[in-house]
Amino acid sequence: MIRVVGAKNLYANPSPSNEEFQLGSSGLNLCNVIKKVHPQTVSKVVESSYDLAASQDRAALFAYQYFENAKNFLVAVQQMGLHTFEASDLEQGGKTSRIVYCVLTLKPYS
Repeated sequence: MIRVVGAKNLYANPSPSNEEFQLGSSGLNLCNVIKKVHPQTVSKVVESSYDLAASQDRAALFAYQYFENAKNFLVAVQQMGLHTFEASDLEQGGKTSRIVYCVLTLKPYS
């Protein structure tokens, strides 16, 4: 069974912390993985510091980060000719099997 993709252990932490969950749901990990396996496909990764953002700005900052990173990842995967998923699959209730399949198709590139 494949456990490591883009130098990320997929089973490293079965109970992620709030920060780890936010990194995953913001698309940051997806962009970092694709940059490792095919660096020229993602020109921009939106990173932010949740600690520095005012509480009222966090939701807007997170939404922007999520949208941009998910879009950049999906465009990169599509350019590589690999299977993609819908951005809505990243949200609760989405089809996680499509996300897993997409990420695992990156394994030969690592």
